[in-house]
Amino acid sequence: MRKKCLLVMAGAVLLVGLGEIACRLIEQAYDSAALNPTGDSVNLTALNYNDTTVPRRKTPGEFRILEFGDSYVYSTVKTDFTPSSVASDLLGQAGASTRMVNLGEPGTSFHQYRKAMRHWAGLIEADALVVGVFLGNDCVEVARRIVPDDLPVNGWLRDNFVEITTGRKRLTGARHGHGLRLIDFVVDAVNIETTGQYVTMDVPEPHSGLYSPLPEARFLELTRLFAVAGEPAHSAELAPGWQALAETGRDLSRLGRERGMRVAVVLSPAEVAVNAGLWRKAALEAGIDPQSFDPTLPGRMAEAVLAKVAPDVAVLDLTPVFACAAARGDVLYPPREIHWNAAGNRLAGQALARFVDRTWLGLPKDALDGADPCLDAAPLPAGPANLEACLAAAGPFAGPARP
Repeated sequence: MRKKCLLVMAGAVLLVGLGEIACRLIEQAYDSAALNPTGDSVNLTALNYNDTTVPRRKTPGEFRILEFGDSYVYSTVKTDFTPSSVASDLLGQAGASTRMVNLGEPGTSFHQYRKAMRHWAGLIEADALVVGVFLGNDCVEVARRIVPDDLPVNGWLRDNFVEITTGRKRLTGARHGHGLRLIDFVVDAVNIETTGQYVTMDVPEPHSGLYSPLPEARFLELTRLFAVAGEPAHSAELAPGWQALAETGRDLSRLGRERGMRVAVVLSPAEVAVNAGLWRKAALEAGIDPQSFDPTLPGRMAEAVLAKVAPDVAVLDLTPVFACAAARGDVLYPPREIHWNAAGNRLAGQALARFVDRTWLGLPKDALDGADPCLDAAPLPAGPANLEACLAAAGPFAGPARP
């Protein structure tokens, strides 16, 4: 009897072991196939990007742009309302068939942008590459190692159990937590079967599951963090972040030359840069001198770094546009949310469409009718921070790479 029990136990262990090996091999094969498609199209929704299926080859007459970045590119609104979609629609209505492919990944920074550019530029045909830089935290996340350098392409999105834009549960993203992937898959399969295919998302339209207002204390803590890049005293500390931006610019420039593609960087401001009242509140709560922050410094630093290392990379700084709209009373950020609301996303999309047109397409002057007047906002007057001193503290920055 004892021998029979031992045989049964050994058989059970063997079956579980084989099942675990099979689950891991299947998961790896699925991930590899999804990330390295050999067919005619790429199902970006299946990879949890905030986009749909895109043909790997352009359609005739199409101008295609691959856009990379973090949650500001991914956006907290549904696919049709992102800046990428808004810009594509506006340019299409103006007579220029344009497809901006949203390859933004929340929780990433420069190291991941570079990996993603190299990966997707070799798989999806495009005319241009754009990197969206969030001026609030991209440099800080690298300098303070908030984002791991070794995070793989699509890593966080692929591992997410819920499809962010729809709330659909994804068994391919079964949650880790039981030691064995076999058990992880079984538990989440039962979850889907018993509680339904979708999670309830109690968020206002047109937002997605990424929309997440924060407790006041946490929101002010992040507001303070997003001001660090605008404080000259932190320039040396943030040197690894500014150097990572420089490497990103060099990669963009190199890819542009090698593949004959246009390249650009879009700079997105944190609310603290366009809402002086918010900064005063956050600074006073933390016992910080409000005068320590120059809201123009992050954008000026980014443009100066890119001009030094990759002068062929076009740059759009959205800070003047958003400062203009905020000054006339527009609400562009939801309360206690660090991302744009629908109006902010639409304004960014309009600015992006104008930039793509004027930089690359050259449509007739009146083609983009009805554009927001703030798109014509002049650059903000330079703040009190000494740009050259800040660059020296964060540098040195080598010149452009030779072809």
